[in-house]
Amino acid sequence: MFSIDLNGQILSVRWSLVGACGRQFTGSSNDDCVQNRFVNNIALYLNENATVNWNTTAPIGTFDSSPVQNPLPVAYIPGREQLPAQDYATDLPMDPFLPYTLQKQASALYYPFDMYSAYASLLVIDTDSNTSLPISGVIGYGSMVNWIGTSVFYPTTVGDETLYALALTFQRQRMVRAFALVLVVTNWVLSVTILWMTILVLFHTNINDGLILASTTVLFALPQIRASMPDSPPFGAFIDIAGYFMNVCLVSICTSVLLFSQLQYHYRPPKKTSVELPPPQRYTFIAGTE
Repeated sequence: MFSIDLNGQILSVRWSLVGACGRQFTGSSNDDCVQNRFVNNIALYLNENATVNWNTTAPIGTFDSSPVQNPLPVAYIPGREQLPAQDYATDLPMDPFLPYTLQKQASALYYPFDMYSAYASLLVIDTDSNTSLPISGVIGYGSMVNWIGTSVFYPTTVGDETLYALALTFQRQRMVRAFALVLVVTNWVLSVTILWMTILVLFHTNINDGLILASTTVLFALPQIRASMPDSPPFGAFIDIAGYFMNVCLVSICTSVLLFSQLQYHYRPPKKTSVELPPPQRYTFIAGTE
């Protein structure tokens, strides 16, 4: 798995035929599994092409065994003699229904815990005899930006025939999940701090004016923090319901309360108070008038 298109719901996969097991497939005198030692010319079919009408459709790729039986010079380069002789790139549609029903995670709404799957049925045909060949196993993997891929191979016996299916699943890497959660926690820490400061002001505790203005800074910083999340989804994801939306509402209310309290304190009219003289001074004043 080498590319993911979430908008188009497409998973790009590169297939490689890496070996065979059994003397009839490897040209060996024993039944050991030998990598890159096919002696059969084969064709690989996927999904709707891998049906009983496979001979009326085109395979995704064919394999010519002659380069393997007579190795190319690349086979003599140390460390590269185990490379697959051929590979085929295809695009698989993601299943938008089944994973969503079973796992409830096949949607960007569950970022960063969203998970996607694609399914493929497989059929391998010996082009010399036009007979199907057994598949000993399929390994699917992929490490892309922000993503990690795994697979599960399903051989199913139906009567005298064995059907082969593969489930490809990819989810966000642990580092992406951890980083997104750290940013969510950071937003909550900032929001709770502003709430605490607002409560202190309402109880007439003296707070530095610079700290009060910090609430406005936090209000405008929250969108930037969310945008810095890796491959951040559109608004409305799980992180918005559990964090960003509540953070913005909370900080907005607190900022409004803080600014209003500051305006009320600095610009309220001064109180008029009468000055009353002490009794001796008052007595002297009255005597002087006479």
